[in-house]
Amino acid sequence: MQSTGWRINGRISHLLLGLLLTTQTPLPAQTTVTPTLAQQSQGFHWLSLDAQNRNSACAVMDINGDGLPDIVCGNRWYRAPNWQSHHVRTVEVIRGRQDDYANLPLDVNGDGLLDLVSANYRSRSLYWIRQPQRSAGSDAEWERTVIETPGAMETGRLADVDGDGQLDVLPNGVEFAAWWSLQPGAQPRWQRFALPSELAGHGIGVGDINGDGRVDVVGPHGWAEAPPHPRTERWSFHAEFSLWRDASVPILVADADSDGDADLIWGRGHQSGLYWLEQIRTGETRTWQRHVIDSSLSQQHSLLWGDLDGDGQGEVISGSRYYGHDGRDVGESAPLQVSTWTFDIPNRVWKQRLLSRNYGVALGVDPKLADLDADGDPDLICADRSGLSVLLNPRFSAAAAAVGDTDASRIRPAVQLTSDQLTADSQQYDHTNPQVVFRGQLQSIETAADAGLRREHTLAGMSLAMGPLPSSEQRCPLDLQILSEEVTGRYRRQRVSFQAEPGDRVPAWLLLPGTEAVADALPATGPAMLCLHQTTGIGKGEPAGLGGLPNLHYAHELAERGFVCLVPDYPSFGDYPYDFKTQGSHYASGSMKAIWNNLRAVDLLQSLPEVDPDRIGCIGHSLGGHNTLFTAAFDQRIRAAVTSCGFTGFPDYYGGKLAGWTSDRYMPRIRDTYGNDPQRVPFDFAEVLSAIAPRAVFVSAPVNDDNFDNAGVRRVMDAVTPIWQIYGASADSVRAAYPQCAHDFPPETREQVYAWLQERLK
Repeated sequence: MQSTGWRINGRISHLLLGLLLTTQTPLPAQTTVTPTLAQQSQGFHWLSLDAQNRNSACAVMDINGDGLPDIVCGNRWYRAPNWQSHHVRTVEVIRGRQDDYANLPLDVNGDGLLDLVSANYRSRSLYWIRQPQRSAGSDAEWERTVIETPGAMETGRLADVDGDGQLDVLPNGVEFAAWWSLQPGAQPRWQRFALPSELAGHGIGVGDINGDGRVDVVGPHGWAEAPPHPRTERWSFHAEFSLWRDASVPILVADADSDGDADLIWGRGHQSGLYWLEQIRTGETRTWQRHVIDSSLSQQHSLLWGDLDGDGQGEVISGSRYYGHDGRDVGESAPLQVSTWTFDIPNRVWKQRLLSRNYGVALGVDPKLADLDADGDPDLICADRSGLSVLLNPRFSAAAAAVGDTDASRIRPAVQLTSDQLTADSQQYDHTNPQVVFRGQLQSIETAADAGLRREHTLAGMSLAMGPLPSSEQRCPLDLQILSEEVTGRYRRQRVSFQAEPGDRVPAWLLLPGTEAVADALPATGPAMLCLHQTTGIGKGEPAGLGGLPNLHYAHELAERGFVCLVPDYPSFGDYPYDFKTQGSHYASGSMKAIWNNLRAVDLLQSLPEVDPDRIGCIGHSLGGHNTLFTAAFDQRIRAAVTSCGFTGFPDYYGGKLAGWTSDRYMPRIRDTYGNDPQRVPFDFAEVLSAIAPRAVFVSAPVNDDNFDNAGVRRVMDAVTPIWQIYGASADSVRAAYPQCAHDFPPETREQVYAWLQERLK
């Protein structure tokens, strides 16, 4: 097959620009086949091609010339329609990983057959492998030729960088920035062209940023403007934004909100979160506003842009990797997920559709979209260390008939861990014992994956008692408003409000270290704390140091130590009047409403230029103490959680009398659904703390606390500590202090906490 080139004429649509980075050469049309399998399923289906393949890049191309799309992945190719496996080559293994970080189809030698280009991290090499002539046989060796060894590359993509109608190779260089053009032939000529060095780092994308009709290049620290002659003239770099240190490959360039300019969409490759950067044009002035799309998924290393549902609107396709950093990344032990998000323009929110949730389908570093079954909709080919899989579009039965694969054992529902099943499983536990996992039967937790599944069950159980966490559709613009500002000591104190959901604004104090009167220089970005108050009428004013108990002025004290602190009111406290039966009627509990507000507060902290998005913690006393734990359980962006007088096991709370938890402010279902019976409540605090692991937790539990029984806290800590050990976390990751006092947060304990936070968030 000949490679098809893309030429950019004028201002190309952003949808096409996204597809330049994701799609393969169009495949020949196939004969339509009447479906022979049941078509009642509306969800994507999972076809496991090779569970033993450990390569994380793939390509779709017709290898044997029969007009059907075959799949190449690492050392094997898979022949349609029955996906028999054949040898390609031996892939070098470097430090335990396959050295094949991209599979980019190009006819390099001009013989009419597609070859593959690979950009690699561990060998630091850009190379191509030649597809042999078909007469050589199905298992003939593909010869490898090194193009250059420019340095470590996360992966690479194809794009027409210079607008000449031919696809170029654009690697994501960690310490360099360049692209390569190809003149095919028996002796192919590769030419390297430098890009601004500021583009180096984790993440790269292409698209027309300024609307001049040329393809610009986007990096994690800004964008490079293409000159009229991209090969010979200097590219201008614009440091207009930061996508942090692990932006996805690609960074999608798309007009998400259909306002006529290019926006940016990216995922965190090694942390949690999917984001979009909205371009705002006012005359000749261009600014960027960051928004969170979804904060629940981690390791969103590789994004795709396509139209899976056929409605004509582009969708973001994203999913997790399988142990991308061998357990060192947040959320690596969680079940794998793949989803799409579509922007609802009138309401300015993103709508999520779950495609897959199981332990077998991960996106890796170079997934592909292709219509494998000629039914008119794209399917998703996923390669990672979890194996090589295909997510078949809902018309999978036609797909199976068309490609001849009717083996039911190979096609299964892609969403195997359904919400209903997780909820049902969550009720099988002794909730005081987090050291077991349910897989048909209760068994000991032995691996991080076991603990990750247990976390899913815990969140499902918490959602039974609190109601479900709102979906991404409730994530409206934050619309931060600064109402006043004053200088105190070593920081500025701003009275602010932000929009947690449509029509609901949360009042808060924002404490920003650094004033003109403070001479010592502060770093450009630093750690931040979400500071949650106890049950007190003044709400946020107490942690902010504006009244109440001096021992609970922890936001003020942390700001004096250089932390950015956001101190919101809990609904119905302070300056936040809230009627849970009217305003909050769409929530099953005040606790879940507070959790959602806190997630939006983390969104706000991440949006501030003063905050390092990977150094955010949460602290609270009493109500704020268990509010901290609940929030950290649901939001993996919180790296360190401090709870003071925040919990004890439900059976130890006033001898199992749970009425104190059941007001509209908290969890009325404990009363109405579970009869205030600790044995029936579908979660307990041992599970909540375990759901935070392996992230850091500090527990302060005074010996004489008459609200939260100290002996019960100790039993919880004994039960949860082994979970951190299973993850291999440091001994100081879970820590407890038992001060000799009543329901308080004494100075000596707070000093321990502050030193611990400085270490955990450094």
